[in-house]
Amino acid sequence: MKYKLLATDMDGTLVNDEAELTERTKNAIIRAVEAGVLFVTATGRPFNSVEIVNALFDKDLPFIVFNGAAAYMGKSRRLLFEKLLDFEIAKEAYEFGKKHDAAQIIWTGSRLWANRICEETLRYQSLCPELEMTVITDFNTIKDGVKGVSKVLWIMAPEKVTQLRSDMGAHFGDRLSCVSSMSYFLEFVSREAGKGAALKDIGGIFNINRNDMIAVGDSYNDISMLEYAGFSVAVDNAHDDIKAVCDYVTLSNNDDGVAEVIEKFVLG
Repeated sequence: MKYKLLATDMDGTLVNDEAELTERTKNAIIRAVEAGVLFVTATGRPFNSVEIVNALFDKDLPFIVFNGAAAYMGKSRRLLFEKLLDFEIAKEAYEFGKKHDAAQIIWTGSRLWANRICEETLRYQSLCPELEMTVITDFNTIKDGVKGVSKVLWIMAPEKVTQLRSDMGAHFGDRLSCVSSMSYFLEFVSREAGKGAALKDIGGIFNINRNDMIAVGDSYNDISMLEYAGFSVAVDNAHDDIKAVCDYVTLSNNDDGVAEVIEKFVLG
């Protein structure tokens, strides 16, 4: 079967632990695109920080960002869709974060906010250093002219993320989606968002059936995408919970796992 779409998570999956794309992976992606496959990067990152992938192509290809809260075409920078978190619900998540003393990042489109300047928020800002990070002490500061919130992100110790992911999920129920993209991130996005929902929307735009899709990931925010795609792959460094929902386990992100998937299942 020739797959028409390959969707892959970025950090921990597509790039290695140094946030680099290896030559083998670059070449495999380029060959897949040249063969007519729609290559989709699906990440929790903002659109501003995916240029390492976007620069590989001459074609205008889609990028799912903010864990499915938005999608853009890479070259034209055209917004395909946006699923914003209601301001008051986002504020509630922010206030809970304050109670737990979390370093917090808030995205409103391409605008970056933080609750304080510290090692954690500065490291996060380094993903998109061209953007100013505005510090707030009152969440209402960001309300003027804002349609909604792309996401609220807490940065804290991994053991607290594990505990609070369950607690916050139970508290908010179906009012928002609470996911963990990395061991020290807890992220809140619209309940209409999610990588799986975004992948479904991309399929509708490009007329590609889910059975013609491969998805590759490593973490809990990838589960909805892995469950939606016709063929799901976990990299070897993925959590065991992620491997359990996948059809295949490839090499780790440090061993060109995505390249192996392309070579074996797309080009092979």
